Amino acid sequence: MAAAAAAGGLPLELSLDTVAAPAAATTAESAVERRRRRDREVQRRRRARVSALYAELGAMLPSLPTCRPATQEKIVDAATARVEALEDMAAALEACRGAPRPGREVALSCGTVTVSARLPSPKPAGALRRVVEAFERRGARVLMATMARHGGAVVVTVTAAAAAPEVVEMIRADIASIN
Repeated sequence: MAAAAAAGGLPLELSLDTVAAPAAATTAESAVERRRRRDREVQRRRRARVSALYAELGAMLPSLPTCRPATQEKIVDAATARVEALEDMAAALEACRGAPRPGREVALSCGTVTVSARLPSPKPAGALRRVVEAFERRGARVLMATMARHGGAVVVTVTAAAAAPEVVEMIRADIASIN
């Protein structure tokens, strides 16, 4: 007590309970803080990975503008629309897969409708006109038409404005029935 009185007059009493308690609390808090810090780092890496995946998906979508980054909502909307368009295209192509009649081939491309028909005809007179008429009968606007001889056949290629898959199938059937 004499030392306490000399140091400022207040008694200084310490016990093991008061010294040990803050150390235990500090250790517990540091473990909680370490866990929180680790959880924040895991979440930060997850968000960075998800952002990178959205950016990669956005880069694969031709309908998104490239001048500025798109929002995640726009990326998902554009991806959904693209998948639906690809499913429609696959259905149209699947419908055209039917076995062509011997000696006749009809191919289809997307965007605009491009039909290439190989007709076994020794005389090409009127082949181009008959194929173009098949498009006109179905209301498809012809943008370009060409004709060439290949072996003993006539190859007619027509590019037309985009048409519904059902219309394209009817045109294909009309062309396949040309004599």
